[in-house]
Amino acid sequence: MKSKYFIYILLTVLTFGSCTKEEFEKQGPKRTVLVYVVASNLGSYINKNIDSMISVATPKNLNGGNLIIYYSKSDKTAELYQIKEGSNGVVTKHHIADYTNQSAIDPEVMRSVINKVVTDFPAESYGMIFSSHGTSWLPSGYNKMLKSFGEEGGKNMEIYELAEGIPDEYHFDFLLFDVCSMGGVECVYELKDKADHIIASPAEVIAAGFPYQTILPYFFEKNVNLEGIAKGFYEFYKNNESPYGCIAVTNTSELDNLAAITKEIISANGGEDGIYSLPLGEIQTLSYLPSAPTRLYDFSDLIKHLATDEQYARFTACMDKAVTNRYSTDYIYCTKGGTTKVDTFSGLSIYPPQEKLTQLTDWYRNNTQWYKAVYK
Repeated sequence: MKSKYFIYILLTVLTFGSCTKEEFEKQGPKRTVLVYVVASNLGSYINKNIDSMISVATPKNLNGGNLIIYYSKSDKTAELYQIKEGSNGVVTKHHIADYTNQSAIDPEVMRSVINKVVTDFPAESYGMIFSSHGTSWLPSGYNKMLKSFGEEGGKNMEIYELAEGIPDEYHFDFLLFDVCSMGGVECVYELKDKADHIIASPAEVIAAGFPYQTILPYFFEKNVNLEGIAKGFYEFYKNNESPYGCIAVTNTSELDNLAAITKEIISANGGEDGIYSLPLGEIQTLSYLPSAPTRLYDFSDLIKHLATDEQYARFTACMDKAVTNRYSTDYIYCTKGGTTKVDTFSGLSIYPPQEKLTQLTDWYRNNTQWYKAVYK
């Protein structure tokens, strides 16, 4: 296969001068990116994000690719459309399909949307952007105000349902979460088989979201410009009137190694009992959401309180391979507690099981792949 592919590329190069525009178009787009929106009460902010995309979605910036939006206003109405340049040279929305009476937070609906987009807009590779509310892995059943991803009519999507909603037959170049607190190690581990990279914040994302007017072209480069996306997010918030934001890029191929060293360290320190004794007040907080029963803490800072120097050195080496890009402003925003000083930032948050939170910890044990990989 590799030799045939090389010959094909060589012939393409040799005949470049005689290729017509139509012949190049037949080769297909390089990347299709699907933006999956569950608007809830964020509609006005998300609409501004989409306007920002439209402002820069020129054929050059899309690099021959497709930008598709699935926009769900509620479980009553949704639309699928493409952002592209029209025959008049103006970039705008091009309607594809309308949907009624379907829930965007139903895994079957998500799979059907992804299947349609991949079928109708085939490309060499794919990426996906999620835009909505989020609370890391925290379960909707624990408290009606908690939701892993999405908010629709008071109903929510659990982290394992989100994984079910992304078909196994497709492997994405990246998943990006324009969503609060989805940069937890539990979240990225749950989704590790779905994409090469996951771009997410372990803290709250201010309602303005990502600066698509700056970073959109990076999604469509031959190799996704992960550094540009992360740095663009950081610089946007660093200079914002609300200068609160952190972001990280996770290389999912390294997460099993990260889980292995974490399991070694936790096991050597008494398992859950060792976690129970941690001085949580001394560990960096990254997320503390409304109605959440617990803070989420910086992963590396928590492990530092458990590990020997030798163990922590090996953990840090694994962490540096797993989290390839990380940026944080001096302060982040926690709805429950206001602004929080960032003294250490590894890029991922973690939940330490807590004896007093019996219901939540039981759910964590039974429903997260991270717990099964690290504690069992």
